Amino acid sequence: MTIHAARLVAARMRMKRAGLGFIHKRKAGIGGMEDPTLRVTTSPMDFAKSTDRPIRIEDETFYEPTHGLALRNPLRKDKSSAKGFEFFNEVRVYFDSEIEHRCLLRLMTRRDIAEIHSQALLFNYHDAQRKPHEHTIDYLIIYKDGWRVGIVIKPERKRDEMEDLIERIKVDPSSAQVDDFQFLSETYGSIEAAENADFIFWSREFEIDQEVSDLLDIVRTINGYVRFGDLLRSCRNIDERRVAVWRLIDLGVLISPTGERITELTYLARNPAH
Repeated sequence: MTIHAARLVAARMRMKRAGLGFIHKRKAGIGGMEDPTLRVTTSPMDFAKSTDRPIRIEDETFYEPTHGLALRNPLRKDKSSAKGFEFFNEVRVYFDSEIEHRCLLRLMTRRDIAEIHSQALLFNYHDAQRKPHEHTIDYLIIYKDGWRVGIVIKPERKRDEMEDLIERIKVDPSSAQVDDFQFLSETYGSIEAAENADFIFWSREFEIDQEVSDLLDIVRTINGYVRFGDLLRSCRNIDERRVAVWRLIDLGVLISPTGERITELTYLARNPAH
């Protein structure tokens, strides 16, 4: 069992003892929350549209999954690796490590991303000795407005090396395949962010638009910080209110500036943009 899995099990046992075990009766999945270091394309108007006219799935659509633009498929997962895949908008997106997995799942929670492709584009560059090399980016992200970003994921200790690689790629004509590059590490795909995003995915399974609207009216009167648990007071249904709090976190209305594991004791702030 990995450290990440062990922490999840321990967290679920603590919540079960506290009488909150029902929260974990949901689909498996880990994702993430918004990060100011990445490109932001949402606005308060986008939020208004998402709350006033929620997207509803009227029927189930069956489809054949594709590999998208992937140039290769990782080997099957075994005990010594963390290889696998997730589905995003009918495309099978692969990952080669736990860091890649957590970064991928956090990216999947972004509402402004239209497509994610793994191992999608090949770039050329020259090293310090002018020898030519090739590099395949980990993920290609295509935003809904068409902006394309090449994602390079490696441990934080390799940041200088990877940023140098990105600069070398940028001077090659092959860099024109994307509009920008981004380096991500375990700082972005942290275990805490992944655990928080697990609740975000869970909150999307419920249709509680009225509760979200009621909570939004309360949140707009808040200046400064408010404890998560305080938002559960004086409500019609505490379970729906808990889902609504996570929905507002998902939409970026409520934020946790510290990036810690969010619990009912965590202080949240209202995003000034909303």
